[in-house]
Amino acid sequence: MEANVRAFGSANQQQSDDEMMMITDVRKGPWTLEEDSLLMNYVAIHGDGRWNSVARCAGLKRTGKSCRLRWLNYLRPDVRRGNISLQEQLTILELHSRFGNRWSKIAQHLPGRTDNEIKNYWRTRVQKQAKQLKCDVNSKQFRDAMRYVWIPRLLERIRATQFLRGSTPLRLHHQLLH
Repeated sequence: MEANVRAFGSANQQQSDDEMMMITDVRKGPWTLEEDSLLMNYVAIHGDGRWNSVARCAGLKRTGKSCRLRWLNYLRPDVRRGNISLQEQLTILELHSRFGNRWSKIAQHLPGRTDNEIKNYWRTRVQKQAKQLKCDVNSKQFRDAMRYVWIPRLLERIRATQFLRGSTPLRLHHQLLH
């Protein structure tokens, strides 16, 4: 029985594969504006979920997974665009120290940011910093650099920005370091 499960996958996977076999010319590559429009209109009327059905009923020659990822990462109205703010950077650093590489858990604390976007930030900015320090992101050396150098610098940048805007300074430094 176990060998059959490994060979053929779960019942849901088999159903998903069967549905995809019905679509003979699955489209891959960049999404067009027309496809984005079809997906947005369908989700606006019928809601999201059951992505294989969404793909088929919306008239898209895409996989359900492709539709789900397009919606979650690009088309959702609450997706934030642009650079990750200083405050968001601080939040990512603090939450990563608690949750590790659990990107979706971290994303729950950053409304409008996707788990993939946070992972990409970590890999392009934080891991690059570790590489420059010639240490591993999981090492004590890197944690100390984060705690005593990077986070205080980030807090100072946030304070300076808030001062220029006339708001009160952050009181997160103590919470983050203790």
